[in-house]
Amino acid sequence: MAQAKRDFTLGHLKTFKLSRIPMSSCWGVLLGSGSAAGWLIDARTKGPREFKTLDAAVSALHQIGFQITELQ
Repeated sequence: MAQAKRDFTLGHLKTFKLSRIPMSSCWGVLLGSGSAAGWLIDARTKGPREFKTLDAAVSALHQIGFQITELQ
């Protein structure tokens, strides 16, 4: 999360995508786009950070610095 905040502050992160994590019922945050995209990683497990609800995923995006006003 700290690295994502730093990258957002430096202007390296401009896009995100909320997506179901493969083989799971949880949501994940995909940061960036194209070949530079990557999951928001859990520091403990080193795997994609899993959010049980969209509200929790949006909250994490707010903590990074993204301003979200609607989901499509």
